[in-house]
Amino acid sequence: GAEPVAEAGRPVILVVDDDAGNRDVLARRLGRDGYLVQTAEDGAAALAALSAEGGPAVDLVLLDVMMPGMDGY
Repeated sequence: GAEPVAEAGRPVILVVDDDAGNRDVLARRLGRDGYLVQTAEDGAAALAALSAEGGPAVDLVLLDVMMPGMDGY
């Protein structure tokens, strides 16, 4: 997914969805609203993004519940 560079005062949102169109729409909209957005295509990628050292701290995760492999639960 996209790796945002943390900026003071801008919350980071991780958008997790197996549908690329949904990820893109959410990322664009949230970016226009002033958020830094990171994306992941599945649960495993989301866990990797959350545990990555040196990356920005994620303030909120928007998570699709029904995904193949590892679901949102």
